Amino acid sequence: MAKRFTRKEILERLNKQINQGKAILMFGAGTGLTAKCAEKGGADLIGIYSTAIYRMQGLPSILAWLPYSNANEHLLNMAKEILPVVENTPCIAGVGAHDPTLNIDEFLDRLTAMGFSGINNEPFCSMYGEYFANQLEKAGIGFSREVELITKAHAKDIFTIAWAMSPAEAEAMAAAGADVVGAMIGVTVGGLSGAKSTTPLEQATLEVQEMVKAAKRVNPDVLVITHGGPFKDVETAEYSIIHTDAVGYASGSSGERIPTEQAVIEITKKYKEIKIK
Repeated sequence: MAKRFTRKEILERLNKQINQGKAILMFGAGTGLTAKCAEKGGADLIGIYSTAIYRMQGLPSILAWLPYSNANEHLLNMAKEILPVVENTPCIAGVGAHDPTLNIDEFLDRLTAMGFSGINNEPFCSMYGEYFANQLEKAGIGFSREVELITKAHAKDIFTIAWAMSPAEAEAMAAAGADVVGAMIGVTVGGLSGAKSTTPLEQATLEVQEMVKAAKRVNPDVLVITHGGPFKDVETAEYSIIHTDAVGYASGSSGERIPTEQAVIEITKKYKEIKIK
């Protein structure tokens, strides 16, 4: 079963990597196998959230934003499969904060009791676009619920990663006490079920830096990691870091779906090259 880490222990762990000049990595896992492999590879954090279950079913992860399932139920079911195979890496739970029936305080206590070391706000309503996100906010189930999630987790001294898709959101999450702000560009491009087009790499990197600046205006010590859009592999992730003040990267499709697709396709082709006698 995954060891539970305190917020202080995680921050020490991450800052040690940064002080050594190493970028930090959160690996988003949709299966126990990929989580186990990510730990063996040295991931600093393992994220568990509803989008991952879709991508590892061969479906677009954007389905997590449509009303066909319950994100928090997915989280709890995935936790049963993933937490037991992770030994010594902090696991981060992606919480759908928008459910008006969800008691956030009680749910946070439940997650930490299960073995989670931190939380993030996934799914996040900004993915819907400005108009629908505004309608959610007017109904009391929008971005402010995500801020409330981060605020309450911080008050309980739980490590927090807060996804943001704009400078204003990055600023709000830093003010709420987020330890890490994830500068999110959108659905990761590439592979069999990823986005077919996205923001150009250079533009996306400029957008990341604007989010970094906004977050650090509120809290100079907040850490920022990059994710999504054109940041689809090691090279583009590195680009997003060396051209901004971000200190790490969160892999999702780029860490498990796309590499799995490539590996299975290639090994299948090789098996099919076998000739009979």
